[in-house]
Amino acid sequence: MKKGRLKRRGYAFCCFVLILLFLTGCSLWSASRDKPEKSLVIKPEDFCIFLFESSEEIYRANVKDPAMWKELGHLAAADEDYAAHYNWLYSTYESWDGRRQAQLREIMTEYHHHPMTGKLIQDGKQGASLPDVISSIREDRFFTKNRSTLADFYSWYGTNYALPHYQRILPILEQKARTITALVEKNFDIVDFLEKETGITLKEKPEAIELLLNMRIYGASGFYRDKVSLTTIQWNATPEKIWATPFHEMSHPFFRTFTGGMSFKYLAGKLKKDGDLMKMFEEEVPYTWEGWVEENLVEGFARYLNVQKGIANDVGEGTYIFDREFAQALVDGFDPQKISLEDFTVRFLKQKYNL
Repeated sequence: MKKGRLKRRGYAFCCFVLILLFLTGCSLWSASRDKPEKSLVIKPEDFCIFLFESSEEIYRANVKDPAMWKELGHLAAADEDYAAHYNWLYSTYESWDGRRQAQLREIMTEYHHHPMTGKLIQDGKQGASLPDVISSIREDRFFTKNRSTLADFYSWYGTNYALPHYQRILPILEQKARTITALVEKNFDIVDFLEKETGITLKEKPEAIELLLNMRIYGASGFYRDKVSLTTIQWNATPEKIWATPFHEMSHPFFRTFTGGMSFKYLAGKLKKDGDLMKMFEEEVPYTWEGWVEENLVEGFARYLNVQKGIANDVGEGTYIFDREFAQALVDGFDPQKISLEDFTVRFLKQKYNL
């Protein structure tokens, strides 16, 4: 089960709980802070996210979870770009005096980086500069507890450590974004692609998604702002996994054109005889039963889309219970011009479970 959990976390987010939000831009791959125009943006995470996120990673690597981070040493040894970030986590903390180390511990006892970042994003400050972030810390009621420590520490840490390091890794992340987006055509429209592949035209356009690339290996975060969702993507995520994230999340509205109906709910109820499906549902799944069945289907469909788009040669390993099997069935025999996605899905489930 641990292996399965790690696989699931590897999809950014953590594909299900941390769903997301975003800024789009003049082209598919650039972001405008005010007008979401495109359905998908892939870019490096913003500095305000990195500021809080990196301080938490320094804390975990040196104080809270040192053994877990030490295990990443072999990845750093094989990856020069990641090594620069990995080694920085240690050299930075070791260069601090006792007062600064104590400040970090104090902050991490009272705060978590995710809600701090989320507050800025919800306030329209995703692109905030360091002075803007410090102003928010000094003025916003959210940061009332330990306010003076927060302002003092992040002003010092941001100026001397976070911002210089962010400027060093930014070109690396920008290159990765270019590599990922080069896997599809320049003007790729993910909604048009999904409508073509599902044979379904939605009345309302799905929420937009922004994928924010970072240098972390452990930990993904998701945020919402208005009708856009953002998720951070770990450094070690493969192009296939990165693309599976928006394919997964944006496929949900298409499947929900039929998974919310009584006939599908009745069919889903019969799947409770699957012991493995029920076991994972009871252990760690924050869904209704019908939502859990849909999650397996959508994950499989995302893998199928990777193959259809030429991003992956095959559907890869499964993440849940029958997602891989569904993906392979789609590759082998789904044609939306000959059979609806609903009918194909129902037929697959009935055949798999002898219903």
